Amino acid sequence: MPLQSPPKTIVVVGPEHPQGLRWREAMRERGALLAHTERVPQALDWLSRLAPDWLISVTPLPAPPHCRQLTWSGTQEELESLLQDIAPPPPASETLVLGELEIDPQQGRLSVQGRGSVHLPATEFRLLHCLLRHQGRAVSRQQLLDEAWPPESRPLPRSVDQVVRRLRVLLTPLGLAPRMRSLRSLGYRFDLDERTGNA
Repeated sequence: MPLQSPPKTIVVVGPEHPQGLRWREAMRERGALLAHTERVPQALDWLSRLAPDWLISVTPLPAPPHCRQLTWSGTQEELESLLQDIAPPPPASETLVLGELEIDPQQGRLSVQGRGSVHLPATEFRLLHCLLRHQGRAVSRQQLLDEAWPPESRPLPRSVDQVVRRLRVLLTPLGLAPRMRSLRSLGYRFDLDERTGNA
């Protein structure tokens, strides 16, 4: 059973507000990635590289065909309203169940029936979420970089390996670490079926 589609990616172009950092964190908690800049050249670079789902800007910009564009007056109140409409917070009770795994996106918590639960830091949670969306299949390091890191960050390819190491440590008490498999030259794979993971 596949997980939901990848998080929305939102590029905001316009004046920074005191609430900017809070908005970015709130979007990440909702499963959306938000990149904000006041500089049009930076925005054009992001639009070409990130292929965002949404562009909110104070002036129209050339966006990719699939990207929805909203014009924003530049006020703090309007931006907050637009973000609320694009990426509303998930219901408090939203829990994803995959076999014996239960994933609470709002709390960043992973539970295994009969084995307990663990809270995962944001990056580790997004990386695991990406692997679970593609469970049983190889996911390249580049795809993990694209989906598990905020678009404004510039992680190095080795960042994936570092996060995977930390994630394996966190998954060990739940008996899930062996299910995260390193595939030489291909990336990583998470096997939902324990027997496959031990193969």
